Order: sequence, then structure tokens, then C-alpha cells
Amino acid sequence: MRVIVIGAGKVGYRIAETLSLEGYNVVVIDKDEDVIRRVSENLDVMAIRANGLGKQPLKELGVDKDDWLIAMMENDAGNMISCLAAKNLGVGQTIARIRDPELINDLAISQEDVAVDYVINPEGSTAREISRWITLSPAGQLEDFAEGRVQIVQVPVKLASPLAGMPIQAVGQLAPILVAGISRDGRLIIPSGADRIQGGDELFVTGKSADVTAFCDSLGMAPHKPRNLLIVGGGRLSYYLAKDLVSQGLAVKIIESNLARCQELSELLPQVLVIHGDGTDVNLLKAENIAEMDAFVALTGRDEENLLVALLAKQLGSRRAIAKVSRPNYIHLSGTIGIDGVVTPSLITTAEILRIVRGGRIMSLFLIFGGEAEIMELPVDPSAPAANTRLRDLPMPRESLVTTVVRGDEVIVPRGDTVIKPQDRVIVICKVERNEAIRRLFGEQGRILDGFWKRLARTRLTSRN
Repeated sequence: MRVIVIGAGKVGYRIAETLSLEGYNVVVIDKDEDVIRRVSENLDVMAIRANGLGKQPLKELGVDKDDWLIAMMENDAGNMISCLAAKNLGVGQTIARIRDPELINDLAISQEDVAVDYVINPEGSTAREISRWITLSPAGQLEDFAEGRVQIVQVPVKLASPLAGMPIQAVGQLAPILVAGISRDGRLIIPSGADRIQGGDELFVTGKSADVTAFCDSLGMAPHKPRNLLIVGGGRLSYYLAKDLVSQGLAVKIIESNLARCQELSELLPQVLVIHGDGTDVNLLKAENIAEMDAFVALTGRDEENLLVALLAKQLGSRRAIAKVSRPNYIHLSGTIGIDGVVTPSLITTAEILRIVRGGRIMSLFLIFGGEAEIMELPVDPSAPAANTRLRDLPMPRESLVTTVVRGDEVIVPRGDTVIKPQDRVIVICKVERNEAIRRLFGEQGRILDGFWKRLARTRLTSRN
């Protein structure tokens, strides 16, 4: 099976990188010479410089029904054309990035006609993620598993927190929750019971949704139902987010520096107050009552601006502040600089595509820590090595941890003597390079890594250039 990625921008590049690290045979096609050079120098994939709209590269690759095509070019129509061309040549499955709201609505009727099997909308997916953080999460980053019965949240540990200095095993005595991971000094730790929490850490805490909420409440981070929100930046992501939050009854304001875009947003979102101005202007933020805002989201096209204005909003009194960032080295900054979280569309989109491409038995997947680790939910196959085995006896790979076991309606925070039973659903956190071993352990069929393919990819790339 090959995965052909057309378009190696921020999202396409990350998708190719992640799939390659997992051992998929990846081909990247892009017409930009500099982009192809970056791909070939940094990723173990086949890189082809060509127009993604043309059939010739796909013909030369000899695509067939076992191949996937992921069209991630900037142009929505171009992505649909690429999928159609690939289908005509025999590609098995296609994924297209479609960002335009009108096209997405139209595609609901014509998706089969344009040969798009799966539609990915990074801005729409990111907006849903932010919305959940704002409206549901008692702490920071939030993901639901097991139809919402299990929650994972990111909890900052201040220097004066009662958690500072506490061993991990003692946290479970405070509440029926589990510390699944620790973010410390730019690195992720999958902890053992003897590890101690330090001031400045950020914890990934998991358990029953009600127990996680109660734990956060005991730390003074009780959920707060938001009433209003201020967004800086008026791009597509802001449109989707504002539309979603307005439908939930929130009062939303958007500050946008481009007058034409302000007028467009005012027409598209009549219930939203759209303000023409500079979102980094302290006087403007004060005039728009930033101190009374339940949430502030910075969604401009510049990472640095988003981080700084989110920090400014927090200092001016906004209850919560979130920033959009694209660069991996900025992802870990939120706790350091004092804002509540960062959101990265490329990570959210990559996780969505991984769920689709992996298929099989994986029920949900969430990338964390800049894509270095993942949390996945999968059922236990009756013939799997893990079935009917005590957790302490499982050959779990390094840097991995079973965080939760879901058995029917029961949610179990496991201990060493917990027996994993067939048809259980396990939620596991692991470094991305360990996911193959985890999936085999619990019954998910893995792939055989093909070293020959990788050597062949290098050879063909050299001959083409």
C-alpha cells in the first residue's frame, strides 16, 4: 500500500512526515522545486516535482486499488480534480482538503461524482477543537474517548500547587484519575508511579469525565460556562469558530484589520460583531471589554503575533486565552508564557487523516506534544497477545502506558493486576514510534516495514533530479 500526498505545504508535509515515520510507503508530489528539495532532504519518502493536477506522475507510479491519494494543495478545486484523475487511473481511496464553506456544502451532494471518498477541512476541524476547549474543558487541551465517557485534559502545575513535589502514584489517591503524561522543559515524559511532579509541569490527566472534572475543580479549575468570546483575525478558521459558538448561544466579536474581509464576515455572520482594527492595540482591546471576556482566541496568520496578543489578553483580564500556531517549536510555549493553550491545525488534520488511512480497528486518535506522541483508542481482539493478560505482564514497549480500560459501561483506571479482557477498549498513550507495537499487542494488524522500498525511493529521487 502506498500513500500519495499531492501538495507539501504545512499540512501536506506533516502528513507525509508522520506516515513515513509509521512505515507507510509515501510519495510526495509538488510543483515547487524548493518544496521538493526540503522534502527530499528531510523525509524518507519518494519526492516528485510535478504538477499535481496532471495524470502523468500517477501513470508512471502505476497506481492501483491498494493506493491512497491525499490531495492537500491550496486550491480546493485542484484537490477535487486530482482525486478524480486518480480514481480514473485506479486509485483505491482519495482524501481531499476542501476549505471553502460553499464548496463543502455543495460537496455533500456531489462527493461521489467528483471521486472524493473523504473530505478534510482543517479550519472546520480546528474550530471544533477550539470550541470544545472553550465550552467543555475544565483545564487546557481536551479530548474525549469512549463516546465522551473518558476525558483527557492538560493541567498546568503552578509552583504553589499542592501537586508540586507529589509522586505520581499519590495523585491516584486524591481522585480516581491517572496522570498519563508530563510535559516538562520541552519534552514529554510517560511517567512511572515513582516519578514526582514539579512546579511548571503540565500534566495530561485522564479518567471518567466526571472524575476529571471533579479533580480539576479541587485544584480551582472548575468548568465555567462561557458567555462571550473575542477573536483576533478574520480568516476561515475564525468564520467556522464564530459560527459554531454563536449556534451555542455565545456572544462573539471578531477584530480584523482588512476592511473588505470585515464587510464579508459581517454578511456571512450577521449575529457576530465584526470590528475593523488592529487586534494588538491595547486601547482597542480595552475598549472592547477584554477584561470581561470569558475567552480570547488569536487566529491571525502569524504565530508570534498570536502568542503575544494572547498573552496580552490574559494579562488584561480575559479568563482564558488560546493562540493558533503552526511552527512545531512554538507548540510547547503556552504553559511557559502563561496562556491557556495553543492549537495547531496541521496536527489536528494529520490525526484526522491517520484515523482514516489506518482504518482497521482504531476508534479514535489524538496527536499531542507537537505530534511526538499520540493517544489512541482500540478494542482488544480475542486472539491478541494482550487478551486475558494482567497489565503488569504485558510486554508494553518503552514510552507507552495504558491509561484507561472501557468494559461495557464501566470505565476502569487500570492497575498492574487489571486483567485485559477480549472486547475491552483500551486507551493508550505512546510515543509515535511505539504505535505499531501497541497495535500488534492489542490485535490491530500492522504493516511490514519495507526497507527495500525506502532504498528504491531514494534511488528514483536521485535519478529524477
